[in-house]
Amino acid sequence: MSYAELINIDDFDKKKEFFNKERWKVVFYCKDCKKIVETTRPNPKWYTFICKECKSKKISLWTESWIKTNYKIK
Repeated sequence: MSYAELINIDDFDKKKEFFNKERWKVVFYCKDCKKIVETTRPNPKWYTFICKECKSKKISLWTESWIKTNYKIK
């Protein structure tokens, strides 16, 4: 049996999508504003982020695709 017969071509297509840099763009979601926002980070040593719009500290930090899926954003 050859290597070509052992591999699944569909998996290679998924790997190309997995390593797409656009897929790994990190964004911040404010749970009070209920949207993707810009943030500030008062202390670089801690992972505390503050929403620039409402000054809330309830911020989720993850990839854009995950945030849109999890919080059902279009």
